[in-house]
Amino acid sequence: MKYDSLNPVSGFIAVLKPKGWTSNQLLSKLKWLFKTKKAGHGGTLDPFATGIVLVFFGEATKFSSRFLDSDKEYQAHLELGFESSTGDIEGEITKDNDFLYEQLPDNISEIIREFEGLQTQTPPIYSALKYKGKPYYQYAREGKSVPIKKRQITINYINLVSLSKNTLIFDVSCSKGTYIRTLGEDIAKRLGTKGYLTDLERIRVGKTSKEDAYAIEDIETIQFDRRVKLLTSIEKMLQISLLELDNNQMHQILNGQLIDLSSQPGEYALMNQKKFLGIGQSDGNFVKPVRLIKNEIN
Repeated sequence: MKYDSLNPVSGFIAVLKPKGWTSNQLLSKLKWLFKTKKAGHGGTLDPFATGIVLVFFGEATKFSSRFLDSDKEYQAHLELGFESSTGDIEGEITKDNDFLYEQLPDNISEIIREFEGLQTQTPPIYSALKYKGKPYYQYAREGKSVPIKKRQITINYINLVSLSKNTLIFDVSCSKGTYIRTLGEDIAKRLGTKGYLTDLERIRVGKTSKEDAYAIEDIETIQFDRRVKLLTSIEKMLQISLLELDNNQMHQILNGQLIDLSSQPGEYALMNQKKFLGIGQSDGNFVKPVRLIKNEIN
C-alpha cells in the first residue's frame, strides 16, 4: 500500500469495533484502508467490548481531544454470582457459592438507579492508567499492588433492560473516565453478590450514535474513492457555526492576527471559499485564531 503524501486523507469517521480487537488494532486497520499514516481515535474500548470508536485522520486529529470529553452510552451484560479478576470475560472466573437467584431483591431497577449522579469510583487494577509511567495492568500481572487514585465520575442515567437468571442487562450514560467493569462489580455488590461483564457495547459517543457508525467489513468492500467519501469533513465534525472570511481576513488569521469582524460572540469554524482554516473565537467585534490546520495556503 502506498501513502499519498500530496493529498493526505483528512476527516472523521465512526467505526464499530469488532469483539476481540484492541482499539490500536482497529486503528492500524483503518490506517491501511484509508492509506494514511496520521490517525488517532477518540477513546479506547477493551478487547472484549464492541461498539463505536471515533477515528480521526490527518489534520482532523488536532481536534480529537474535543471528543474525548464527550459523555458516552453503553449497554452492559452483567453476570451475577461470579467474579472475574479483570471484571470481564478475560480474567480468571470464580463462583460466589453463596449466591442464590431467588434471594435477589425485587426492586433491582430502583437499586441500580441509586448509582445516578456524581460519585467517586476506583479504577480497576487491570487498566491502562499509569503509575510511575507503567500501566496498572502490568503491575497486576506481576502480582504487585500499587496505589490507585479514585476519580469523580457522573452517571447521567442507568436503566435496567432485563434480568434473566444470572444475567442482568443495563443501559448507562456516563461521563468520560467511567469504568463500566467497575460499575458492574459495584452493582453486583449492592445486590449482595459478585459479578463481571460478559458483554459491553458502546452505543453512543457525544452526539454520534451506533446508527451513524460503519462496520469494518462495509468499509473494506468498497473502492478507495468511495471509502474516502464516508469521512465527515472537519468543519462538519466540529458541529459549530461557520464563519466565512475574505482573502485578506484569511491571510491575517493564518498569520496569527486578530481580524476586525463583527459577529455573535462564540466559537466558529473559519472558512474561505469552502475551505476549512481552523477554529476561531469571537468576542463580538474581533476574531482570534484558536487552532489552525495546515493546507496549501500556509
